[in-house]
Amino acid sequence: MSRYKNMIKHDRLLFVVGSLILSFIWSYVEAKPKDSDIVTEINGQALTVKQFNDRYQWYMDRFKFKMPKKDFLKNLIDLELSSQEAIKRGLDKDPKMLYDTKILLSQHLLEKEVYQKFEALQISDRDLKKYFEQSPEIKASHILFKLDPKADKAQEEKIRKEAQAVLKRAQAGENFAELAKKYSEGPSAKNGGDLDYFTRENMVPEFSDVAFKLKKVGNLSDLVRTKYGFHIIKLTGIRDFKSADKRRLQNQVKTQKQKEIYEGFFANLKKNAKIVVNEKLIED
Repeated sequence: MSRYKNMIKHDRLLFVVGSLILSFIWSYVEAKPKDSDIVTEINGQALTVKQFNDRYQWYMDRFKFKMPKKDFLKNLIDLELSSQEAIKRGLDKDPKMLYDTKILLSQHLLEKEVYQKFEALQISDRDLKKYFEQSPEIKASHILFKLDPKADKAQEEKIRKEAQAVLKRAQAGENFAELAKKYSEGPSAKNGGDLDYFTRENMVPEFSDVAFKLKKVGNLSDLVRTKYGFHIIKLTGIRDFKSADKRRLQNQVKTQKQKEIYEGFFANLKKNAKIVVNEKLIED
């Protein structure tokens, strides 16, 4: 799951924090309730029917789980008791509590201004086609000659010559799959070097830059250097939109749009903010 989808999933701990915060102010946000409206009272802190129903609805909306109301009431009582004890101990002023509160406030703001827009996203066929044009799928096989990142010039030249010799054999028409099974040091070797269909983003840039420039099925690349070593790439398929994986496209387009909404929201906030950063103090 992408970063932006993960943002939607709210940790249950924050719900507890939020409930604690709300319980701190039960008796301060409303006028003294009628006795007939009070569901429970703990050390003078009253919880009305309306407050209970509000909290119960928030819980169901957040976690999509219908807890028996009597069990939920027990949880609220426990929360109120523990929050009262926390205040006695001064934990409401604890830096970690204040940090958790900021996270909760941010989360509620994002749910209102960002995540609701996520849920309302509509992906059209036109969106899918546009994305597919920008991120097409090809199928390729490769032969990998591994090279240790710490290899010196002599070792690199040795591997290059070995790869070049196999490339010449492939260019001469030898069976690519058999060459891959014999010489490739990648996990796809047992499948004749078959990598199946992939998009540009699925591979390291050096590999994709070359693979996506191959125009015809059967075309071979020259040697391609990546952090893994030397590759020989053979184009074995080009997928058109009709046969594209629509579910994958839906997920990728949705993720892209979510990213645009999320980053756009913070870009607008930063327009009116004064932010000073000194990254030298936190270098790894």
